[in-house]
Amino acid sequence: MKKLFFLLFALPLFAACTETGNEPEPQPQPQPEPEKKAQLILTSNEVMNFKAEGGQGTIEYTLVNAKEGVEFASECEADWISDFVFGEDITFVVAENEGEARETQIVITYAEASMEVTVKQAAKTEEPTPSAPAIVITSDNPMEFEMNGGIGTIKYTIENPVQGVELTASANVDWISQVTVQSEKIIFQVLANEVEEAREGKITLTYGMLEPVEVIVKQAAYAAPAPVFTFAPESLEVSVEGGAQSVAYTIENAIEGAEVVATCDAAWVSNLVATNGTLTFDVAANEESLRQAIIVLTYGDYAFEYVVKQLPANYNPGLNYLAFTVVETWADLKEGGNVWNVTFVEHDDLLGDMQTVISFYLAEANVHSLVSGTYSSAEGTILLNSASRNGYSTYRANASLATDISDASFVVAVDTETQTISFDGSFQAGNDIVALSYTGSVRGMDLSGNTSNEVNCTDWKWFNKNWQDTTECLFTGRSKDNALEIMFHIQHSGGTKVIPAGTYNVAPYEQLGDVLANSSTVTYNSVKGSLSSGSITVTHLRGMYNFEFDITDEYGRRFTGSYTGELGNGGTNP
Repeated sequence: MKKLFFLLFALPLFAACTETGNEPEPQPQPQPEPEKKAQLILTSNEVMNFKAEGGQGTIEYTLVNAKEGVEFASECEADWISDFVFGEDITFVVAENEGEARETQIVITYAEASMEVTVKQAAKTEEPTPSAPAIVITSDNPMEFEMNGGIGTIKYTIENPVQGVELTASANVDWISQVTVQSEKIIFQVLANEVEEAREGKITLTYGMLEPVEVIVKQAAYAAPAPVFTFAPESLEVSVEGGAQSVAYTIENAIEGAEVVATCDAAWVSNLVATNGTLTFDVAANEESLRQAIIVLTYGDYAFEYVVKQLPANYNPGLNYLAFTVVETWADLKEGGNVWNVTFVEHDDLLGDMQTVISFYLAEANVHSLVSGTYSSAEGTILLNSASRNGYSTYRANASLATDISDASFVVAVDTETQTISFDGSFQAGNDIVALSYTGSVRGMDLSGNTSNEVNCTDWKWFNKNWQDTTECLFTGRSKDNALEIMFHIQHSGGTKVIPAGTYNVAPYEQLGDVLANSSTVTYNSVKGSLSSGSITVTHLRGMYNFEFDITDEYGRRFTGSYTGELGNGGTNP
């Protein structure tokens, strides 16, 4: 194994003399914040085994504290390892082995971080050539088809073929037809299934006196195709005065006996009726800002949405009034729980997925989620982007035409029973007035109604360790209910890939503490925070570790718990 040597250069100490009383004493200069070290975490196996035939290997990893302009590098002394490709995973090629079993090490480096993988390859073995012929199926067996059927292909080879002997094939059911034997493949047709039961047949391959080989063919039961609603117009823009509205709709793949039922949560949309291809409803006059509602048409077990937008009381023909259809959303916690940046994603066929950020301010911090209420930029509960406060409310923030939001107002409602949150409001960005309505979950928010800032866990799905070198280890764990995930970055002076017994205290990175706060995290119910204080106690128990921890994160959440057992993914257990 190649070793890396680091040379530390001492900074010369200079002293200067001054005449007493003639010059002011030198003032201490601020010290630059030390740069966070990059970390490579191996998430795949530390030892990879290959057959003599070789093939492609894949190394999975996690990179912490990536650095601009820094690239991955690989080291391996063996010439039978080649073609490294660096991306989300790292791939390489293992050449075919023509000799004895062999072993080598791959070292992946990124800046000061590195990880090591051992590659083992079996020796080449001479397999005797069978003297008897054999039918070898190289395609799927069984083969599965949807209810509509289709053309199937069985791929095969004949080992040690016999001159003058031909392969034959036949089906045992009439819905498998047109079975045709070709060179190294058999073509057949599966008819559409018109009964509401799955079915199974088989195709039998015969070659001389060999035992026949069967290929199983399975087909799904018939199911009526899903209905499709088409609206005219596709969405509706209603004037400020409101009034009676009518929208035509058609249904493709209608369900016999099913009726269309229209509902809407918005109070300003009423008297909904859907019948005979026409949706009618009333819209109240708008005395407020631009607003948007979603009408839900329930049809059997299916539901379809129709967007209604109403112009505001202060309608300006010089502005563009748009409706925002949310396809994805997530949230990031800022300022200790006082600010939630909620990202709403819309899709455009030309521009792709565009992200709009609305920054909600809470007078009282809540590290779990937003709270129900009315938020507006006028009252300072929606924060606007500015030179002094960057990274806040922005329209299409990831697009080339990103625009700061100048005005915004939203009603937010949290439903802990369904664990959903609704947003209903609008905002202005440049000449665009955008209405946005959304109800659902938000990744990064805990909508369970949890108010406790103390969590205890002793029941774990897994616990792993990932060594940076012999003095640094990242160990990670996930609770059985998937609600809690921890990552502790431990420093120690043991010099071996065994975490020494003892108590490790959380300290800032710049102090090089036992548990580095800035690179250690805890995620609970999707809300992620860095550690701020606490400790972890490690003991050794007959080849196993015992961890007991009591730590607090940057949001004041306290986490306690313990784990006893082996740690996977690198190094040794005590």
